[in-house]
Amino acid sequence: MKVIIDPDKCCGYGECVVTAPGLFEIGDDNRAHVMRDGELSRLDAEMAREASYSCPVEAIDIAE
Repeated sequence: MKVIIDPDKCCGYGECVVTAPGLFEIGDDNRAHVMRDGELSRLDAEMAREASYSCPVEAIDIAE
């Protein structure tokens, strides 16, 4: 699974950080960033999907 954030869409609302604080962070540029990449645990994968659904600007893409 690969979690991708489109920096052109991200507005830094932080819904992803609230939903999956171990996977996302808001950077100095006020945009979300993925903190880890590669193989995710089942729980982390579920949180990544939930974060993708909760993003108000649909900036998070999940590649399975």
